[in-house]
Amino acid sequence: LGKGHSVVADVVIPYDVVTRVLRTTPYRLQRFQKMHNRTNEFIGGISCTAHAANGLAAFFIATGNDPACVAESQAAVTHFDVEWVDGEKDLTKCNLYASITMNSLIVAAIGGGTSLPSFHAARSMMGITSANEVAEVCAGMVLAGE
Repeated sequence: LGKGHSVVADVVIPYDVVTRVLRTTPYRLQRFQKMHNRTNEFIGGISCTAHAANGLAAFFIATGNDPACVAESQAAVTHFDVEWVDGEKDLTKCNLYASITMNSLIVAAIGGGTSLPSFHAARSMMGITSANEVAEVCAGMVLAGE
């Protein structure tokens, strides 16, 4: 779709985790995220995320990727929705479905700073060797930050 890797990451977070850890409800998060995306689209933003660029910059530096590519790579769309439990449309029992679509994630596993020992060690700790794996882990990290 864009330059680099196209990656989608998603997760379902149970209701009790959202309420206990995040101190809100899946429905409130979903409503806020939709309002945020609509506002961002209205003002002409290029990315419908809360702060993907922050996580990307840290990840790129830690893995030897070029931090200058954050500008293009951060163009993404985050989506939150409620997931009904057992078919019941009950907002006090629903889970949170979250996903991120990153269409131009520019990462590498060879070349440039990626061959330096500290960057190789960082990727080794994560068990990743290919650029596709780097992109998948990166998308999961960005979604966790969202």
